[in-house]
Amino acid sequence: MAEVYPRSSIDNVWFSDEARFLLSGHVNSKNNILWDITPPEHCLQRPLHSVKCTAWVAISKHGIIGPFWFEDDSERSVTINTERYVQVLGKFWTALGRRRGVVRVLQWFQQDGTTPHSSNESLAWLQQSFPDRPLFSCKCDPQCSPHSTDWNPPDFHLRGYLKDRVYGNNTQTIPDLKAAITAVMRAIPREECGRVIENFARRIQMCLQRRGAHLEHIF
Repeated sequence: MAEVYPRSSIDNVWFSDEARFLLSGHVNSKNNILWDITPPEHCLQRPLHSVKCTAWVAISKHGIIGPFWFEDDSERSVTINTERYVQVLGKFWTALGRRRGVVRVLQWFQQDGTTPHSSNESLAWLQQSFPDRPLFSCKCDPQCSPHSTDWNPPDFHLRGYLKDRVYGNNTQTIPDLKAAITAVMRAIPREECGRVIENFARRIQMCLQRRGAHLEHIF
């Protein structure tokens, strides 16, 4: 990507993704494993099906758009499917058109390859909204790498940034949790978004230098 498209194009890419926030405050940390010679004396139990909300967000050098929620009319979290995803894309498109200083026809869009994202209906909507501009996604040209999430800003930065700050507030209800997520997100300055995109550009360059090989210790 960094070799094919000019830097000005990278600055206009909107990177998108969803994240689930559990009211229990639990964060999936499968990589945090402690090996010891004796079994632990205490066990921390958490509910199997914790109440949650699912937030969609897009980030670029121009700032952040979102969060938009996947929920029903009763504001209960629902499974992401194509119909609901296209509805969220419509909200994003409207917000993008209202963003001061952003020329909507010059923007590009990135998403991962989950089924609702890469369905024929979703891709048709995106291709109509972003004509003559590549979509960075599965089933598109160029395609996003299906096994590399470390270069996507919502994955390597935004998701952890939000959860570190939101779960420190000890929220007790889903409306409070959503309000906290929204407040933290809106407090992120545009300059911080710019630094995140700079980090993305460095990751892409390192990936090219290593010809797609494993990367470590990227900050």
